[in-house]
Amino acid sequence: MYKNFAKFTNEDAWHFGEEVLNIVKQRQLKPVRIRVVKDGDIIFQYMMEGKKGDEWLNKKQRTVEHTHQSSLYVYNHQQYYPELLQEDYAICGGGYPLLIENVYRGCLIVSGLDHQDDHKLILEALGGMDK
Repeated sequence: MYKNFAKFTNEDAWHFGEEVLNIVKQRQLKPVRIRVVKDGDIIFQYMMEGKKGDEWLNKKQRTVEHTHQSSLYVYNHQQYYPELLQEDYAICGGGYPLLIENVYRGCLIVSGLDHQDDHKLILEALGGMDK
């Protein structure tokens, strides 16, 4: 269901961020925020011009960390997560679990577009990293 990495280095996090930025620029999308968390540490974060604050990044991160599911999955199945119906969590797309050797290790987060487009952008960037 989710992309599983054999390894995911800090440099891979950088490449993920680059891939997201390339897609946003090529399509002339609205500016986004990007974060990659691995083993509890933020190993990559970038906010495009015009973006401020990290509230949505934090909320999406907490959602993925709590569930080990994408935040879009939680949005689509929120009846199973009543504990997340608080302001500390984001019940919307844009957070994606980072699996390394089938073990949850962190998350990939994009914020700034419609929440379903945030999720699609993550998937497309992951696909671009395979090339």
